[in-house]
Amino acid sequence: MRALFTGASSLLGGRVLGCLLDDDAYTEVWCGVHESDVEAAHPKLRRFSLRLEGEFSLDEIPAPLDAVVHFAGVTHARDEQRYWDVNMRGTARLAENARKLGCRRFVYVSTRCATEGSGAYGESKLAAERELQRFDWESLLILRPSEVYGGGGSEGIDKFIQLARKLRVVPLLFGHARLQFAPLHVDDFVRAACALLSERRRGVQVLELCGPESLSGAELARRIRRRFKALPLPLWWPALAFALRMLRRVRLSPVAPDQLERLTGPKTANHSTPGPALDAAVIRFMLD
Repeated sequence: MRALFTGASSLLGGRVLGCLLDDDAYTEVWCGVHESDVEAAHPKLRRFSLRLEGEFSLDEIPAPLDAVVHFAGVTHARDEQRYWDVNMRGTARLAENARKLGCRRFVYVSTRCATEGSGAYGESKLAAERELQRFDWESLLILRPSEVYGGGGSEGIDKFIQLARKLRVVPLLFGHARLQFAPLHVDDFVRAACALLSERRRGVQVLELCGPESLSGAELARRIRRRFKALPLPLWWPALAFALRMLRRVRLSPVAPDQLERLTGPKTANHSTPGPALDAAVIRFMLD
């Protein structure tokens, strides 16, 4: 089989790409490269330039194309229009071009923030899910991970961990009922995603991937505090949100414009979809 993979320059995408390359069922894996190259080296791997904004084609890939695994997307943008240009329109164009090559299997990495009222990122992901379901697929697998941590990143829970490790302080967010986290370790996400890809499910499947616990902002801070012996820094959400909105007005916002809505907006789920692959993979919370 021949597959197309996007988003391999990310930590999650790069590790799942390794699963595809190790799978004997795939003879070629074409990897779209945009701003960052893919570090993997493998005789099956084929690189080509792919920019999801604007018009593009997949003419370099020989037909038939058997599967697409789509990780690429915009996660934090100052210009919210980029979410729609890449996450929604870019995904729809990718699906359309893949179908022209005979592709009938598509795997899309979405988010549990794919809901109305969750900000431009989540809403663009939800719109992309809906666009994908308009096509006639033999298999469409949509994965909705919660807050993935453990990759040493500079955002989200990894940022909290970084502050606790280096400065011995951790933000303790409180004052909003929807400040909920379901931390999912990067190793568990990769294990679950690879298991699901190997199953090659048929039909349309929308699966939630969450960590084993749902935690409030205060509970998350207490967990990180115990692990790293850090001092909690209480942040009352109404005051924090007001301050960030005022900073945004003078163009000094330290976070993406939709970050407030993403944190407090509705989520698709707080627990993983039941199933053997998920039950076996998502088993731990590494902050204990």
